[in-house]
Amino acid sequence: MIASLKKNWKGMVLMLISALTLAVGSFLWKVADLSDIGTAIKSIPGIWSVFLKVLPGFVVYVIGAVVMTVALGLGELSVLQPMNCMSYVFALILSAVFLTETITPVTLIGIFVIVVGVFMIGGSGK
Repeated sequence: MIASLKKNWKGMVLMLISALTLAVGSFLWKVADLSDIGTAIKSIPGIWSVFLKVLPGFVVYVIGAVVMTVALGLGELSVLQPMNCMSYVFALILSAVFLTETITPVTLIGIFVIVVGVFMIGGSGK
């Protein structure tokens, strides 16, 4: 386990950063107010308005994808790719803190399973 962590640690850190940025990008899409999209897309200024609302999330998401690509070059794919699942944990935390969504006991168990699974896979490299 220690050998895998030593070998893949740079990629692991970057994958966690990537997972966080993917969660933030999704969060930004969620908070973008698109309630008027039906009428907005009927005109060029309306389309531009919708584009500007989703652009921040898209930019952050692309940054996350670039960081992920770099990370995958720094370690084993079988170790690093599962760390992408941490984006679900980060998204849940963001939604609980900023959108006041409820975290249930079952959700906490799911978070625990994801974190333990990522840790176990991260330490299982060659």
